[in-house]
This record gives sequence, C-alpha cells and structure tokens, in this order.
Amino acid sequence: MLLQDLCATPIPPGFSLPEEVFIHPGAGDRLGEVASRYLNPPLLVLSDENTRKAALGPMEKFSRAFSGQWREMVLSGHAHTDDPTIAEVMTEGGGIGGILAVGSGTINDIAKAAATRLGVPYLALGTAASMNGYASGIVAVTSNGLKTTLAATPPRAILLDTEILCAAPLALTQAGLGDLLSKPVSLADWWLSHQVEGAAYSELPGRIVSEAIDSILAEAAGIPARSPSALETLARAVVLSGVSMVVAGSSSPASGGEHLISHLWDMRALAAGRPLRLHGAQVGVATLITSALYQRVLSIRSPEFVPPRLWEAEAERIGAEHGPLAATVLPEAEQKHRLAAKRLEFLRREWAGIRERLVSFGIPSPDRLRKPLLEAGAPHTLAELGVSREEARQTLLNARDIRNRYTLLDLAYELGVLPDSADEVLEESGV
Repeated sequence: MLLQDLCATPIPPGFSLPEEVFIHPGAGDRLGEVASRYLNPPLLVLSDENTRKAALGPMEKFSRAFSGQWREMVLSGHAHTDDPTIAEVMTEGGGIGGILAVGSGTINDIAKAAATRLGVPYLALGTAASMNGYASGIVAVTSNGLKTTLAATPPRAILLDTEILCAAPLALTQAGLGDLLSKPVSLADWWLSHQVEGAAYSELPGRIVSEAIDSILAEAAGIPARSPSALETLARAVVLSGVSMVVAGSSSPASGGEHLISHLWDMRALAAGRPLRLHGAQVGVATLITSALYQRVLSIRSPEFVPPRLWEAEAERIGAEHGPLAATVLPEAEQKHRLAAKRLEFLRREWAGIRERLVSFGIPSPDRLRKPLLEAGAPHTLAELGVSREEARQTLLNARDIRNRYTLLDLAYELGVLPDSADEVLEESGV
C-alpha cells in the first residue's frame, strides 16, 4: 500500500519517504515484484547469518526473479553500524544499481548508510519489528567511539511480512515495543529544546505516530503469544515512528534523553569490548528512568537555579567520567556549554510557563509505562539488561555530554535535581 494509506494523519508532500509499505502475511512473496519497480540490477543483497535464514522463502523467489543479477554479502550476527563496516559494504557494492537490506536494525542502518553514500536506492525486507528506523531518514553510526546521528535516505519501499515477524526471536519484538515507549518523553524533550534553544518543532510528527503507538500499547499483551494482530500493529507503529522523524527533519520526536542514556551504554560497552544489548530493550528501561526524572523536575515550582561551571572545570569532569571516550565527547559538550549562561537566564525568566506546558504533555509515570513492558514480557529492570545500579547512576549523570542536544538531562542539572538526587530518581523509576 502507499505510505499515506498507513497513516491516519495526512502527510504533506515534499518529504523523502518510502513510496510503498507492505505489512501483511506473505508480504515477502512480493519482494521480486517490488524490487523490479525500484531497483536496477546489478544488486547487492545485504543480510547477516541470522536474518538470511529468516527470509529464505522470499529470497528464493527474489533469486529467481533476478537470476544472475545480484550478489550477496552476509555479515556476522554481531556486526555494528560503524564506519569500517559501512566502508566494507560500499567496497563490495561498487558498480551496483541498488541494495536490498534483509534484516532489521543493524542491517537496515548499514544498508541505508551505504546506499546513501553510494547514491543508489535500497529496499528493506524487515525480519523483525525491533526498532523504529526502517522508514527514518537518519542512521545512528558509531564513529571513533561516539554514537552520532547522520542524515540518510530512507528505503524506496518496506516489506514487513507478519509471518516472518511472528517467527522472529521474542526479544527482538519486545525491543520494538521498548523503542516506541519513549515517545511521550521524547516529544516533551523536543518541545523543551525548541523553547530553550530554538530547535525546530512541529506538532505534526507527534500526531502521525500517536494513534499507532497507542494501539500497540493496548495490544502489548499479545506480543508474548506472537499474535499476528499485535505484530502487525507493532510493525505499523515502528514504520510511522520513522516517518515522524523524516517529517521532523531529525530524530527528536522519537529520541530524547532516554536515547542518550542508551547510546552511552552502547559506547561504554564497545570501548570495553562487551557485546551490545538490544537497543529497544535499553530504551524501554531508560524511559522509565527519564519518566521518573520528569516527575521530580516538574514537581519544582520555584527552583534554585544552578549557575553553569566554567568550561575548564566541565572539561576536567568529562575527562574523568568518560575516560577513553572523552576525546570524542568533549567537542559535543563544549558546543552545548557555550550557551549555558544564556539558557539559565531564559529559564529563570520563563520557568513557570515552561513547567506548565511540560505538565500539559501528560508524561506518564514510570508505573504506567512499565505496564505494557510487563504485559509484553519485555525488560523493565537494570538487572535484566545486566546493568549495575552504579553504572546506571553514572550514565544518568553523564549521558547529557555525548550530544549537542538539549534534553531533560540538561534541565535537571540547571534546576539542581542532578547530581544530588540521582539515586532517588533511580529508586522512583523502579528499575
């Protein structure tokens, strides 16, 4: 179907979005037909050792349709979206007319980045409803140890076969729900950055995705049973969440302070040589933390604003807290610090109105957000992620440094909630 048919809210023309999205049983059987419409051979098919097996049926039909006109690159199941891997795919893809991504988060991101840099179109055959990046116009890339968000071109079409999605590992499906859980908090963060720093803001992206996310939260109990209806609803929600980012021109509608926490967990894991956890699982737990932080921040009517420290003192703190990652973190943090005094002046003057507007977002409490995670059997505690309380505390205190983007994590420092109340916030989050 056309993308617009998937969304209850009209999407204005002019955005770089997938032209067609197929979410139904047997959608993979249309792969050859859809690829013929949008891709010119020779093609590169990108998958990993797990996703290739998940899509055997559709790939057999694709192989017959494009006999001798494609080559395949199968990555390790532990591949990362980083500069060396993207460069490797680009080298393999020399002279191609398009890329077919067979997989979910990592495979889709690598294919999207490589296709954008090669200037060729790509299609996404999703094998799990595990994240909201299928339709988005961005890619989260690890570059020199730093998680960065880069602009990229979305796929021309997306195929999400619910039979394949239902057969995906349950943890991946649960991660998709966790990734979507952040919307109420990230939308508030986006409006906050608009008010405090003038970031572009529109209510349309929130409207595009709200109904779909509300629907899957209501169907969360169907996830452990692999209900086809629940998986179709989840798939629709993750696609529309990606669309909301394209319309916004940034990841802000779906990515706030909770994503910075998840990104810092990833950065530290990579630096230590540890395997990465599922992105959406981390986001779900981090959202409980930022929800608790919002409850505490919004309870303050007359804050005692904390003046910004000198940059030299902040740079010393960042060096101590981020260790080997400090060199990549410092430029982002320094850019944001330049406006610290101006931000504080604005907050002193406008806090009452800012607080009132943030309250109107109706940010759910940690208990309300935990309910769908429990129903879905998804991770909702630090222990389930293998994150210690001290690691969570340190991440809560330092995640603001890694991105030149204003979020609740910055506001909590300027209002004096952090660092002193970090332990209380973690306790109130219930993680």
